[in-house]
Amino acid sequence: MLKSKLANAVSKAVKPKYLIMTLLVTSAPAFSSDENVNKEGLQDQEITRVVGIKQTLTSNIAQSTMRSEADLSSVPRSVQVINSEVMEQQDASDLSDVVQNVSNVTEHNNFGGTRDLFKIRGFEANVYEDGTRVYGVAQDKAVIEDLESVEVVKGPESVLYGNMSPGGLINLISKRPTPIAQNQVKVTMDEHGKQRLSVDFSGPANDDGTVLYRLVGVFDDSESWRDASDSKQVFIAPSLSWLVTDDTTLTFSYKYNKEELPFDRGTLAVSDGNNGWEFLDIDEKRLGTDFSRQEREVHKFGFDIDHDINDYWSMRFKARNYERKASAERVHFYASSAASRKNGFIYGQDGAKAFDGTINRYLYGSELSSNTQLYSWENNIEFNTGSLEHRTILGADYTHYKEKEDQLASASWSQNEYAMYSKGVLHTPNTSKGSFDYYTGDPALEPHPDDLYNTRQVRQELTEYSIFAQDLIELNDWNFVLGARYDIFKAKKETIWDPTAAAAANLSNESSESPTEANISFQAGALYKLNSQVSFFGNVTDSYLPNQKFDSVKKEWVEAQNGRQFEVGSKLSLLGHKLNLTTSVFRTDLKNVAYDGDIAGSVDVYKQKVQGLEIDGDYAITDDLTALFSYGYTDVEFVDAPDSVSKPVNVPKNNASLWLTYQASHEWGVGSGIRYIDDRAGNRRKDYDYTLDAYTLVDAAIWYAPDFADNDLKLQLNVKNLFDKDYYTAGSDSTQNAVYLGSPRTVSLSAAYNF
Repeated sequence: MLKSKLANAVSKAVKPKYLIMTLLVTSAPAFSSDENVNKEGLQDQEITRVVGIKQTLTSNIAQSTMRSEADLSSVPRSVQVINSEVMEQQDASDLSDVVQNVSNVTEHNNFGGTRDLFKIRGFEANVYEDGTRVYGVAQDKAVIEDLESVEVVKGPESVLYGNMSPGGLINLISKRPTPIAQNQVKVTMDEHGKQRLSVDFSGPANDDGTVLYRLVGVFDDSESWRDASDSKQVFIAPSLSWLVTDDTTLTFSYKYNKEELPFDRGTLAVSDGNNGWEFLDIDEKRLGTDFSRQEREVHKFGFDIDHDINDYWSMRFKARNYERKASAERVHFYASSAASRKNGFIYGQDGAKAFDGTINRYLYGSELSSNTQLYSWENNIEFNTGSLEHRTILGADYTHYKEKEDQLASASWSQNEYAMYSKGVLHTPNTSKGSFDYYTGDPALEPHPDDLYNTRQVRQELTEYSIFAQDLIELNDWNFVLGARYDIFKAKKETIWDPTAAAAANLSNESSESPTEANISFQAGALYKLNSQVSFFGNVTDSYLPNQKFDSVKKEWVEAQNGRQFEVGSKLSLLGHKLNLTTSVFRTDLKNVAYDGDIAGSVDVYKQKVQGLEIDGDYAITDDLTALFSYGYTDVEFVDAPDSVSKPVNVPKNNASLWLTYQASHEWGVGSGIRYIDDRAGNRRKDYDYTLDAYTLVDAAIWYAPDFADNDLKLQLNVKNLFDKDYYTAGSDSTQNAVYLGSPRTVSLSAAYNF
């Protein structure tokens, strides 16, 4: 039951200026009994937040596990929720800052810092936005200011969401219109040149409150600690909800995002001459160039209808249309020693010859446009059959995706596959003009070659149809989940070569259409409530993911990936419900893992196995002191892989995090955190078996909401990487051996005003 201190704060929490005061008063239990919640807390659960993985004090709610709000204490799955208050306290600037609070979620190759890519439980994660996965867009970087919360579901969710890898999903929950007026303007700056302004306005648009609005905007003109790292962003997201009747709500949303950002592959792993590896110590220097950049412009249109047919049956129809355009001139680089070159060039090192300072670079350009159309229909039905209580979701999804990319190459900064064409047809005297000597040269001095030419156009088209059903069944102290999904997937791919290049290199256009794939996914789970404090759960879940790869050597499409997870765990609410834990042990097997083979156009197919354990929790130590913590262990390996393959990349065996907050008064608060990432393979190939070292980082924060400003003003100072630790976040898993650099110590200051 909520204590008086929190209850008093709740009465004020309808105004945003009191949210911080409410946040850290966490001596009350994170789980109250259903009876007490109904009597005392229902009117407050939408506005009361708690620091930690719980979304509210009066319930443990997430949208991902039932495609609508569900109490996680009744669902036999491992799910963590990070709310916006945690993001604000930690000054999260991107999605990696958010998911670092969750066990067994680690950074993956982020494509030069331009995408959000992660691994969960050793497999590539799936990033969704409000329950929708969008090809070509979902992997762009999330806008943190637009997020209400971030949900991490561990393990496959193919029954509800269709094709995905078995590690799990990260679901970004967008901010939506609120019935209570709340407005904020926030400015953030840091020592390296970050300048970011955000606005968030929400409330009723008419007197009777039947029309609600929200407007989120972000305007950024920043630099980072790396050379030539200036970036720009304009993000505008208006949304409108119309409460047509007590039973029907229409929601319209639009998101516009325009970004210009550097494409930065970090540093290189190079041979030390003794069959070992070392990383080039480049600090802020870029091995690429100042003109290695990417621009993109995205329009996202959304329309939702929520309708309660009766007291037991609700329906939702959702439509999305996403338009994306992107252009890029990306500089890639790799180390090459004269003594170890094969046929003029090699990527990386052969492990025997020491790096002699030669770095080859090539310039790759692209002009891309894509369109995604998505429609879904969901029905939530609650009914009883005898003593069984059912909450069933039935629905159907349709997705259509089209993409067209014009690819360009440089005649003088040439890729290997185009070097002969550049030299023989274009008569370029030096096709590796972009090369330089690491020890004596300055990569920033190289001018743009201005000799890009079209090589080919690649077109893709994907179509998916699916129907699904899932039932959450309650029987006394038992909860059961049963679900199934039927997917139909089709893909087309066409490569059209530039006529001159095709004739010179004897290349022919390719067009292929995948066979229609049909797949059935299942899941089953059970949760047993031993008492009000302890529950045990287990599940068996399937994953399904089309590989979308065509083996041009075998002249066939690679079969889809199919995985299965076995998991058991517990959900604990101890010490008067102040300490809340989710623990699990899991084993996942995945078939038909596909990577490009050593022979051009070929695909290698093998298996992957993962097993591990996890602990995620939060602890209200006192009324004013709280902790958010996690620990994960992952053991991952390839099975039946070629002899040239070693192990999956960017998967630490151990990872842990802790975030502590202390509210010294209603004006002052402090926070501090520590996170540990174990060493990881940087490349899956045995010939490139370098390891990224383990690291431990410490962060700190202090915030002040002064009385003289009626607590409407909040000033916050954050220090990330307090002890200025050098570390590597991820390997690129390519023969180019690119390794991404972690940020040095960064001091930032933010000021937010609520009105």
